[in-house]
Amino acid sequence: MSGSLSWNLRRRTLQLYWGSIATGALLPLVVDLVVAATRRGQMPAQYFEGFYLRLFAPQESVLMLTLLGGAPFLLFGVFALIHLGTTHRHGETLASRRRFALQLAFAAMVALSTWGHYSIMTARGSTAALGFLFLPFYVLATGVVAYAAGRWFKRVRHGPAG
Repeated sequence: MSGSLSWNLRRRTLQLYWGSIATGALLPLVVDLVVAATRRGQMPAQYFEGFYLRLFAPQESVLMLTLLGGAPFLLFGVFALIHLGTTHRHGETLASRRRFALQLAFAAMVALSTWGHYSIMTARGSTAALGFLFLPFYVLATGVVAYAAGRWFKRVRHGPAG
């Protein structure tokens, strides 16, 4: 039983780790594609035609958006890998509580990042792009608060262990 718990925990930990990194890398690109389709009326083929031109463009660098938008998810992935990687010694109860809190934090981070990227990309103001500099910090802070809320919820609901 402990062998299957360990394998299941490792598998879920790696899924959360790689999933968070992939989400951080792809989320700004997907939101940019949605904005191009809904606001500019571009078809996906047209979007990908000019993708390489906008990859390093001075005023709309897709690469910079991906790096800035993906940074909190990279930090979250490393935290999840370390945090869940040490639970195999403490049992399934602690692992499930930590996993719940991490999944809640991940969902909150994805929601805020999606909303933030879409709002900034569709804003009409000339200084709206400054939001991209602050968004990673807000996303990371939201993840910390959601993680703490998830741990608190599981502690209140199921007792103090974990």
